[in-house]
Amino acid sequence: MALQQHTSSFLLDSLYCQEHHLVVNDDYQTLEPLVPNQDLFCEEEEQEELSSLLSKEEPNVLCNELERNSLLAESRRDAVEWMLRVVEHYSFSSLTALLAVNYFDRFVFRFEFNEEKLWMVQLVSVSCLSLAAKMEEVHVPLLLDLQVEDPPYVFRAKTIQRMEVLMLSTLEWKMNPVTPISFLDYITRRLGLNNHICWEFLKGCDCLLLSIVADCRFMRFLPSVVATAIMLVVISNVEPCIGLDYQNELVGILGIDKGKLQDCCKLIQELISGGCRNNINKRKFSPFPGSPRGVTDLYWSSDSSNDPWEVTTAALASVSSSPEPIPKKRKARDQD
Repeated sequence: MALQQHTSSFLLDSLYCQEHHLVVNDDYQTLEPLVPNQDLFCEEEEQEELSSLLSKEEPNVLCNELERNSLLAESRRDAVEWMLRVVEHYSFSSLTALLAVNYFDRFVFRFEFNEEKLWMVQLVSVSCLSLAAKMEEVHVPLLLDLQVEDPPYVFRAKTIQRMEVLMLSTLEWKMNPVTPISFLDYITRRLGLNNHICWEFLKGCDCLLLSIVADCRFMRFLPSVVATAIMLVVISNVEPCIGLDYQNELVGILGIDKGKLQDCCKLIQELISGGCRNNINKRKFSPFPGSPRGVTDLYWSSDSSNDPWEVTTAALASVSSSPEPIPKKRKARDQD
């Protein structure tokens, strides 16, 4: 009998165990949920995210080649600046621009630069920009419409599509690399900036970032270093007195080399003092991606040839026997 009373009492206690967590007001009652320590989970998730970003970032392998080949360096600068003009023309996001540059550098590194085929650089440029736009933008222009801002050559849509297929296979479909924007987004969330300040801050960082991306000297710095340097320069220009505090905090968060960070900051300041090639204050683009992830509806095929440029030439031969520009009056007729 005593056992039954004890059991009944235990069951009743379990029914009323939440009673201690009731907050009683004059008009209603609310139940405070029992939740784990959210700060602990947030810290663990943030650290895992940072570890993932740092493990995935890669040095720009084209950097050393550009130091030896001035013509290639000049061609890359012209190609990047053209892509940035198109990004501005269509108000693409800054991430679209950085992805296009990333694809360009990785793809060109795989091939031996041919000075007699400078038209190929433009074909690679428009293909990189097209793929990047398909990855990030909601609305992507037709391939012929994408070739605005006075490109040196204009290619047929089928020619660009074939290059896109080759590019996807060459890059092994790794189309979501870590960029400085990956770290900008992470750091602003880590510092807890509110919405308005965060948007203005990111806008300033994006403008400065796109103004230096064509300069091959920044290719020797990892994305985390570039992102941190960009942030410190923007902060120092707004509030010089707190720049050093933020530098120490960011170095502590990311664990990056302080010497390389200072070198990158110095180079950015030199470009600002001397006047960047692109006008920072006149950049017009969206600082945020148009969509979480666009869809690339392309198929690809492999080729047994060991010479990548031969693969490219063979792939283009059935469509275009020369890189001659298409007259503007024929563009509408050739879009299909």
